[in-house]
Amino acid sequence: MLSKISTLILGVLFEKERNPYEITKMLSNLNLRKWFNVADSTVYATINSLKKQGLIKGETVREGSFPEKTIYTITAEGEFELHKTISTYIEQTDPDGSKFDIAIILLHHLSRDEVFQKLKIKLENLESSTYEIKTQIISLERERTAAFTGLLMLKHRLYMAETEIRTIKEIIREFNTKEEIKGATAFEISLV
Repeated sequence: MLSKISTLILGVLFEKERNPYEITKMLSNLNLRKWFNVADSTVYATINSLKKQGLIKGETVREGSFPEKTIYTITAEGEFELHKTISTYIEQTDPDGSKFDIAIILLHHLSRDEVFQKLKIKLENLESSTYEIKTQIISLERERTAAFTGLLMLKHRLYMAETEIRTIKEIIREFNTKEEIKGATAFEISLV
């Protein structure tokens, strides 16, 4: 499975070939630093790593009197790894939610059936988890033995799971009302 930054870079390159500066600019528009700590130098290092792994390839070009630059494209192996990682990110339980956010941004790379299948699995797991958390909260409140902060932490986990359940149901609703998921991608707009 790919790292979060590798997944985003491959997602950007799947859309269109780009140079490293364009990639860092697009990722900056996503306000990534609010999600997880990533420096421009990390983006460049990740691009080099992806190239060494054969997931992307670069071509050096010169336009007019401008300096040479390397334009990167995703390889077939890179497309395969991207697809596999998005699929895994959808299913996975992710404590901070950033992997699921990345999967949402890149959902259009999967088939409708695969999205529904993966979301159904995630939804079932989350509903089971919320049931267990609610049961634990009720038990601890009844016994009055749990620390106040322990109950708050459990309630926080419950609220996060419930929010993710609502998000999944909204994604399913959106997918059911649209014939195809096209148009501007998250990489083409600025996110807050």
